[in-house]
Amino acid sequence: MKQKIVSLLPVVCLAAAAPLFGGSVATSYKEARAVLDAGIKAMGGLEALQAIKDVRRVGAGTGYNQGQSLLPESSLTTRAVEVTTVQDFARGRSSNEVINVPTGGIMSKTRAVLTGDTGFGYNLVMKVVTPSAPGAIAGAKASLRRDPAALLLTARARAETLRSLGDETVDGKRNRVITFADSDGTQIGLYFDAESGLLTKFETLADNAVLGDAVTENILSDYRDVAAGSARVRLPARVVTKVNGDVTLDLKYSVIEANTGARDDAFAAPADAETIPPAPTGPVTMTKLGENAYLVGGGSHHSLAAVFDDHVVVVEAPLNEDRSVAVMAKIAETIPGKPIKYVVPTHYHFDHSGGLRTYIAKGVTIVTTPGNKAFVERLAAAPHTIRPDSLSREPRKPVIETFTGKRVFGDGARTLEVIDIGPNPHVTEAVVAYLPTEKAVFVADLFTIPVQGPFPPANPALVHFSDKLKTLAVDKIVPAHGRIGTMEDLKAALAVKMPQN
Repeated sequence: MKQKIVSLLPVVCLAAAAPLFGGSVATSYKEARAVLDAGIKAMGGLEALQAIKDVRRVGAGTGYNQGQSLLPESSLTTRAVEVTTVQDFARGRSSNEVINVPTGGIMSKTRAVLTGDTGFGYNLVMKVVTPSAPGAIAGAKASLRRDPAALLLTARARAETLRSLGDETVDGKRNRVITFADSDGTQIGLYFDAESGLLTKFETLADNAVLGDAVTENILSDYRDVAAGSARVRLPARVVTKVNGDVTLDLKYSVIEANTGARDDAFAAPADAETIPPAPTGPVTMTKLGENAYLVGGGSHHSLAAVFDDHVVVVEAPLNEDRSVAVMAKIAETIPGKPIKYVVPTHYHFDHSGGLRTYIAKGVTIVTTPGNKAFVERLAAAPHTIRPDSLSREPRKPVIETFTGKRVFGDGARTLEVIDIGPNPHVTEAVVAYLPTEKAVFVADLFTIPVQGPFPPANPALVHFSDKLKTLAVDKIVPAHGRIGTMEDLKAALAVKMPQN
C-alpha cells in the first residue's frame, strides 16, 4: 500500500533578491543554462532529443521494501522485479507493466496506463481494471515529464526557473548541480558529471508522513547509444532509486528502443476485464459493529473505534495527518465527551502508521508490540520542516506502552483484545483486534475483502491468519481495506489459486 507524498519547493527560493553564486539571479540562471545545454549536447543534442517520440524499455532488477518489510529495525526485504514500459511523449501516454515476485510470496503482475487526462490500473492475474484516481494520474504525468529521455527537455521548457547550485562531489566525481521547478511546482535537482556532461542523477525533496523531510534520488548510469530516427541519443540503462538514503529499486534495462511507433493496444484496457471502482476518497464514515464499537471508514484505509466508560481506543492510525485529523473529528462528533486515550497500530508498515504523529501530538498513548517501540520514537522525532504537522508545531515525546502476546482493554462491561498473531509472512509483529461481544475481528493487510470484484489468489499471510483465527469465536471479519465480511468470505478467499497461465 502506498502512501501519499506531497512535493514542495524549499531547495532554493526562486523569487529571492539575495545574490546566488554569481552575484545575481541572472548570473545563477546563466550558469545553470550553460550546464543544462551541455547536458543536452552530451545526450545527443537538442534536435536528437526532440526527435524522440516514444521509448520502449524492458528490464529487470530488485525492489527493496522500504516501510513494507518484516521488521522496522532489520534489513529491507526484497522482491524480484521485471518491467516492460512504453513512454509515448508525443501523445501523452504511458504503459508500465510490472511483475513483482516477493521472496516467499505470490507473484503479482500489474499494468498502469496513462492516456492523456485519464488512466487505469490492470491486474493481469485477477483480470480486473480499476480507473485511476486523480493523484495517480498526476503522478503518471509527472513520471512522463521526468523520464530520463524527456527530463532535460522538461527543464529547458521551464528555463525561467533554472538556477545553479554550484559543484558537488558524488562518488568521488565532480558534478555540476542545477535546479528547476517542474510545472506542478516540484523542485528538481539535476546533477551532471563535470567531465562527460551526462546527467548522473536527479532528486526531489518532499514531506513523507513517516520519514519527515525526505530526499528521493534517481541515479542514472550505464548510458547506451539509442537510435531515434536518423539521430542517435544516449540513454541510461541502469536506474537506482533511493529514498532518504535507502535503495528502494535497482533496475537494469536489457532493451531500450526509441520511436517504435507506440501501438494503441498497449494503452487499451482488455475487453474481457472486469472493471471495479477505485477506493473511496470521500468523508470519514462510522459503521456500527455493536453497541459500542465502530468501523471508521470512508477511505482506502480503515480504523476501529472501541468505546468504554470514559474513553475511546482506536486501532490503526493510517496514511497521514489529514486522515488522522478527519478520523478524530468524526469520532468526537459521533461519541462526544469521550477522549481518545489509546491508539494501537496493527503493524509498522508506513501506510498503516503514517497518522500516528497526530495522536502523539494530542497526548494519546501508543500501544504497540516491542519491536515497534524504537520505530515509533524515530517517527515522532523525524523533522517535518517542509510541511509542518501538529507534532512539529507542538513537539512532545511519545508515550508508548508495549505488550507481548495480548493486551486486554476493558471497563467491566466490555472488552477489546489486541493480539499479536505474528510472526506472519507479511510482517513479523502483526496485531489483530478482537471484540468478543460482537465476535468480530479487525485485520489489516492479512485479509482484504474487495468491495467489488474477485478475491486475489490466497497467499501465505492469509493462510497464517486463517490458522490463528481458529482460536477465536468469529462471526464477522472487519478489514482495514475493503468491506465487512464473514467466515464464509475467508473460506472463499482461501480457495482461490494462482492461475497457471
